Amino acid sequence: MDLHSLKLFQMAMTKMDWASQRQKVLAQNVSNADTPDYKPKDLKKLDFKNMLRDEVQPVKVTRTNPMHEKGTIPEQDPFRSRTLMKSYEESPDGNEVILEEQMQKVGDTRSEYATAVQLMQSNLRMLKMALGKGGA
Repeated sequence: MDLHSLKLFQMAMTKMDWASQRQKVLAQNVSNADTPDYKPKDLKKLDFKNMLRDEVQPVKVTRTNPMHEKGTIPEQDPFRSRTLMKSYEESPDGNEVILEEQMQKVGDTRSEYATAVQLMQSNLRMLKMALGKGGA
């Protein structure tokens, strides 16, 4: 059974991918907390309602012939990071990273990742029970 074909698992895995990529972006913000003129970035919020509505697969670059040169344009991350709006605080060197805000977002993202993992685990147990393989 391919779990990728089940919409619930796709959504949970997408949420986990989003959370892991967001952690990378937030880590960059924290690591650049002393960089002059650095503007913090964040990912666009994941909207499952639109995901369900628009089940459009993104077009990927493929090589149709092994003799073709590999493309030089890197694959885009599935979730685009964006620069945040003007912050309430700004240091004298123009840096707008507020560590407390970033750490709050890190904690929130960790919770969202854990929720997606719990959802997958509970649904796997439910599938095992339905197949008679035991779920306890």
